Amino acid sequence: MGVRDQLTAATADLMRRHGVAGTGVSEILRTSGVARRSIYLNFPGGKSELVAAATRTAGSSVTLMLKKFMTKPDPFAAFAAMWSKVLTSSDFESGCPVVAAALGRSEAPAAADAAAELFREWGGVIAGRLTEDGIDDQVADSLATTIVAAVEGAVIMSQAAGSTKPLEQVVVHIRELIELHSLR
Repeated sequence: MGVRDQLTAATADLMRRHGVAGTGVSEILRTSGVARRSIYLNFPGGKSELVAAATRTAGSSVTLMLKKFMTKPDPFAAFAAMWSKVLTSSDFESGCPVVAAALGRSEAPAAADAAAELFREWGGVIAGRLTEDGIDDQVADSLATTIVAAVEGAVIMSQAAGSTKPLEQVVVHIRELIELHSLR
């Protein structure tokens, strides 16, 4: 893994645990194991540019996973299972770095903009599956936004509660919503 990848991976990991404001350059360096100079050689815009790059990289990984999940018979259960694994394996310390970027607009506006793009991209992936399943395009777009918001919100609630119950409940209702709209 190259220095740039080490920095973005360390930054995304720290963001998912501490948010943007709680992710300091010293901690990024300690976690990545690279020299301070490497940040400014690879990210001349400093922490803000690095956080934006980490957001795009982490978000793109989620997009790839989401595309894979959309090929499964119950894609939202697979998506929720992935988040459950992230939450439980980190003792509920790790959430979504894209959410952290969205919430960190005051410190890293480009990262928040990247988060907005990624949420739209995820919605597009989900809407594609919903339309394949026979749901009207406009309804699929709106339902996809609801699904992204519900899952991401459930991840946050699960972190706060130290339990995957909110995520499990959301998946049940996502299935119901899809079924309701599939009948029309």
